[in-house]
Amino acid sequence: MSDFKYKHGLVVMRAQPFHIGHQKLVDRMLTECERVTVILGSIQEQGTDRNPLNYTTRKKMIQNIYRDKLEYERLKIIGLFDINNPAEWGKFVLDFIKESFPDLPTPDVYYAGSSYDAHWFKACVPHIELVDRTDQNFPFVSGTMVRDMIRYGDIRWKNFINPTNHHIIEEHFNKKKGII
Repeated sequence: MSDFKYKHGLVVMRAQPFHIGHQKLVDRMLTECERVTVILGSIQEQGTDRNPLNYTTRKKMIQNIYRDKLEYERLKIIGLFDINNPAEWGKFVLDFIKESFPDLPTPDVYYAGSSYDAHWFKACVPHIELVDRTDQNFPFVSGTMVRDMIRYGDIRWKNFINPTNHHIIEEHFNKKKGII
């Protein structure tokens, strides 16, 4: 009998950038799931206002936070291109995991920050766990909000990004502005 509620938890996120809301979700997954898979979507896009960071940078931000923790061995971070068929997205993701990582069990739970984010997986994953983004004890955060703060020079973005990753954000956006 496992000490975990679920065998394999899955989440898909863009993490543009990986912020404290994403970290809250992954932390919960690591307490509830024997295996955790984070899929970073939209890997075909980078350098745009909506998707400024490439896949490698986003993956590194997650690794920086979890690499020195015991739970890291249970965490898999992979990238995936988007498909232009929203109705098939959930099945596409699960097929991708099954074909690319046959050693991983089929996810038995999908984690999401909203019911909209979860609806792609309701028909193909037995359990859905919503992580409340409006918790009064946790600040509301969105990637758009953080990107806008960074873009407009509002240093409060640092409140929403794990300090271990501040240098990544500063280096990336300073290069983009031509400061470095």
